[in-house]
Amino acid sequence: MENTAWNEARYRDLNAYFRERIQQLLGADPHLQKQVAEGKSIQLEELVESMTLNDQLLWKEFLALDQQKMHQDLQNHLEGKGSPLHDQSGFYRNQREEGEEDTSLW
Repeated sequence: MENTAWNEARYRDLNAYFRERIQQLLGADPHLQKQVAEGKSIQLEELVESMTLNDQLLWKEFLALDQQKMHQDLQNHLEGKGSPLHDQSGFYRNQREEGEEDTSLW
């Protein structure tokens, strides 16, 4: 999947899918729930390991696309194109007005 062509629609679909999927895992997996209840941190690797094999493959695809997105954003930043980099919010996370829907990617 390393040579996957950039596909913004696929990236957004996978991003939305994993936002929901991770919430489901945190709400349904007894081991993860116990860790949260005890105030322990959960590593992303633990979440991925608790996913189905199909989800793990989709996760690899998402990471490859995310890597491409990062390189694209950095290149645009260096060339003065695209959304500017903000120290605390990244490339595409702008401040929301009160009441606006959260459309950020992560």
